[in-house]
Amino acid sequence: MLMDRRRRDILLSVLLVLAVVLIPAFLVFRPFFVGFAVAGSVAILLAPLHRRLDRALGGRPSLAAALLVLTATAAILLPVSTALFILGNQAVEFFTWVTPQLRPAELEKLFKETLPARFPAVWEVVSARQENLTTLVGGGLSQLAGGASRIVQGLLTGVASAAFDLFLFLFMLFFLLKDGERLKDELRHLSPLSDEQEDLIFDNVSRTVKGVLQAMIVVPLVQGFLASLGFWIFGVPHPVSWGVAVTLAAMVPVLGSPLGWVPACVLLFFQGDTWQWVGMLIFGIVVISGIDNVVKPLLLKESADIHPLLGFLSILGGVLAFGAFGFLVGPVILSSLMSAIRIYKLHVVRLGVSGRPASPATAA
Repeated sequence: MLMDRRRRDILLSVLLVLAVVLIPAFLVFRPFFVGFAVAGSVAILLAPLHRRLDRALGGRPSLAAALLVLTATAAILLPVSTALFILGNQAVEFFTWVTPQLRPAELEKLFKETLPARFPAVWEVVSARQENLTTLVGGGLSQLAGGASRIVQGLLTGVASAAFDLFLFLFMLFFLLKDGERLKDELRHLSPLSDEQEDLIFDNVSRTVKGVLQAMIVVPLVQGFLASLGFWIFGVPHPVSWGVAVTLAAMVPVLGSPLGWVPACVLLFFQGDTWQWVGMLIFGIVVISGIDNVVKPLLLKESADIHPLLGFLSILGGVLAFGAFGFLVGPVILSSLMSAIRIYKLHVVRLGVSGRPASPATAA
């Protein structure tokens, strides 16, 4: 009795010390949790390749990890820099065209000629408030011009933050590849799960990451092809160039493909017939952007056996909860949850509360 009481006191003391240490540790490392989760997910996916490369180099895990990190850097920077270059050119071309359309004479022509001829119903509403609307547009343009410096500063800050996040991701990826097996062994000693259960979790997470990364490549290509087709149907000039812009824009988290096809709708609004820009707008929302919500969940189902609805919700919820990296973190969290449920069904429910095998109805 005395021995049990002493053990309980020691356990409570240890738990108290752990709580005192873990709380400040959580506050220190909290900003890096999402980045670490992303780097860990990618490291799990690249671990087999790292092992093969390590053997090919004669047992040099650091060199193998460095080569993989350099390859990952090129795989990230080349598409991103190309996307920024093409999107920048498209943006300059678009704003070069749209700026003259916003001059007072062109706005007056829009209000007095274009709207009455093409949109009589809209003209009836606008005509009663033309003076106020002109003042509002002029004031908005003045504010936009005045805030240009703030926009540039915000872009520079965003680029600096993205560069730091990328460096941190690659830094963590290097050490997770280099010391991943050692870390995995340490976690095995702490984990109450069996080797079979841990392998189940790692396998599901690996397949989920593979599916998400496949979606990052397949979905933009599909969206670019469909966008080119839509641009050709609705009369957008240079449809293939615009389609490439949509492909690259689709790789931008959160904002995605609308960065490429919305300017085309604006272009058609000023230059084409009503059916063209309305058709392009509907095609962009339903087909170009809508395919994203179809292909990604299907790829997750094929690779990780995740239901398309759950896959869609995990991607959307991940982005809402964790920002740009949530497209990967959300499915990984869902995969871990599904693994835990499978482990519970296989190793807890089937054993029953008393430890005896459960009935077939319970196991099902």
